[in-house]
Amino acid sequence: MRYFFMIAMVLLFTPLSRAQERDHLTEKEVDLVRETQIIDARIDVFIKAADRRILVLTTPNATQKKKEEEMWGPLPTGSRAELLIDFRRILSEAMEKLDDSAERNRSNPLLSKALDKLKAAATRQIVALKALAPQMTEKREQRALLEAIDEADVASKGSLK
Repeated sequence: MRYFFMIAMVLLFTPLSRAQERDHLTEKEVDLVRETQIIDARIDVFIKAADRRILVLTTPNATQKKKEEEMWGPLPTGSRAELLIDFRRILSEAMEKLDDSAERNRSNPLLSKALDKLKAAATRQIVALKALAPQMTEKREQRALLEAIDEADVASKGSLK
């Protein structure tokens, strides 16, 4: 009976906690990831999504051209900590997609091209992230920034084993 109660509690509260979790990609970005199956083009989508978070963080009143908004949707919103967490999760997902692609077909010539794109973007993004440090005054923001920089550092040093 005790185990039944514990299982019931886990099942009861698991959907609630998942429902409260913030999605790290906007609806349009999710659609673009789904539609883009070629690995190097898919990595481009992740890079652009990550860059959009940096744009909002560095230029809070940023705008985009109508054509870009039609393709990518509105710029992402959220607190600085949320945008940094989104950034980290985007890079993490991009690296997962690279790993998945490598497991399926290591000899794919687009794989190394995608990896090179991600490494170059992450290297560039680290500079932008480090420049944000003086603006991060809350502990949550500082922790999110450090985690974002760490994730970008891992992506910048990525390799295919």
